[in-house]
Amino acid sequence: MTSGNLLTLWRELLKNLLVVMVGLLLAIMMAQVVMRYGFNNSLIWAEEICRYLLIWMSMLALLFAYERGEIASVRIALYALPRRAAYLFAIIGNILAASLCFLLVYYGFKYAMIAGSQPIPALRFIFSDLFGEGVVPVPVMFWVYAVLPVGVGLLGVRIALETISYIQAARGTISLADHHNGYGDGPT
Repeated sequence: MTSGNLLTLWRELLKNLLVVMVGLLLAIMMAQVVMRYGFNNSLIWAEEICRYLLIWMSMLALLFAYERGEIASVRIALYALPRRAAYLFAIIGNILAASLCFLLVYYGFKYAMIAGSQPIPALRFIFSDLFGEGVVPVPVMFWVYAVLPVGVGLLGVRIALETISYIQAARGTISLADHHNGYGDGPT
C-alpha cells in the first residue's frame, strides 16, 4: 500500500468519524430542545457533552482545514521567490511548524496528565443515574484535555509528510505554486 493510499484511507476514516460526531452532536442537541421545550425538563448533561464533542470535532477537522489551505499563511511571499529558495523556506517553515506541534503534544499531554484526573461531570451524572454511584468507572477529564495534543500531533504528522513531499519536489522542476495546486507528486 502506497503512502497516497494510506493518506486517502486516513482521510476517509477521519471524515466518517467526524460525520458520526456531528450526528451525535445533533441528536443530543435535538433531544435537549425536545426535553426543554416539549417536556419542560432539560438534560443537564447535554450541553457539556456537546461542548466536548465540538472541541474534538474542531481539532480533528483541523487536518482538513490545513490540507485545503484554510489556515492562515503567507504563501504569496514564497511564490515570489525563485523555485529553489521557495522550497527551502517552505521546508524550513514546515520543520519549525511541525516542531511547534510536537512541542505542544509534549506539554499538552503533560498538562492533561496533571489536570485530568477528575471525572467528567456530565458523564458522572449519567453513569450514576444509569448504573448507580461508583458501579461503573467514569471517564476522567484527561480525555477532554487530550484533544489539544491529539489534534496538533496529527497536524504535526501531516506537516512532516508535506515536508517530505517538498523535499522530493525540490529535486524536480515543479514550482512551489504548482505543487500547492496539485501538480506535484506529493500531498497538497
